[in-house]
Amino acid sequence: MPIKYQEILIKNTRNKKIYCDIFSYEPETIEELALGGLYIVSELQSDEDPSRLANLLNSIIKREYYYSPHRGALESLETSLKKANMSLNEIAQQGNLSWLGKLHLVCVVINKQDLFLSQAGEAEAWLCREGEITNITKKCAENPAKPHPAKIFQNVISGKIELNDKFLLATPAFSSLFNDQRFKEIFRLPKIEHISERINAAIKEQKKVSPFGALLIEMQPEETAEIPKKRGNFITPPISLDEVLN
Repeated sequence: MPIKYQEILIKNTRNKKIYCDIFSYEPETIEELALGGLYIVSELQSDEDPSRLANLLNSIIKREYYYSPHRGALESLETSLKKANMSLNEIAQQGNLSWLGKLHLVCVVINKQDLFLSQAGEAEAWLCREGEITNITKKCAENPAKPHPAKIFQNVISGKIELNDKFLLATPAFSSLFNDQRFKEIFRLPKIEHISERINAAIKEQKKVSPFGALLIEMQPEETAEIPKKRGNFITPPISLDEVLN
């Protein structure tokens, strides 16, 4: 099912210890088509160049996810998250612990009509389906105050996508822009272009906005699809999206 997406990214130019990023990757080869698209929204705070660590995570997850397409999307995502956990544990063992508890990331795979999602920290994902809005990360395991560096990613949510579904992936500071009712009114708008316009208008109204990243995704009919331009051992069994929605 074709998709369209819009990115909203507010970076912190003053405090280099806080870094927000959006990573969107569409398949470029026939082999990659079997695994669909990969989307990551993250915020990371660290005393040691958070942008480098965020980019490292994006690179590891992407490389491992597309490494062996015959595994299928779910196994590929679980493998990539295990590799990310291993790498984070190695970084911690080298003495870099300033990021621990300050990594907020949501990773989504959309493969035809299937969705797979994993989350760390306080990053969130919402689904708008026929006007009903659901926080689909609410079933993920609660994040401990002192997370283990080898257990950052622990859960995968899986489910079926429907035509006209809209998703919003965002880092924690996004929720400070609106109250709950206002957010629902905006997210129910028919097209993500309209939602993006309203979010950007709200940003301009604020005197000070904390850094955040937000990615809007819309499932489209075949005939109206727009092809997006390319931008620059601890995983539990998947949680059913149907369970979250119920």
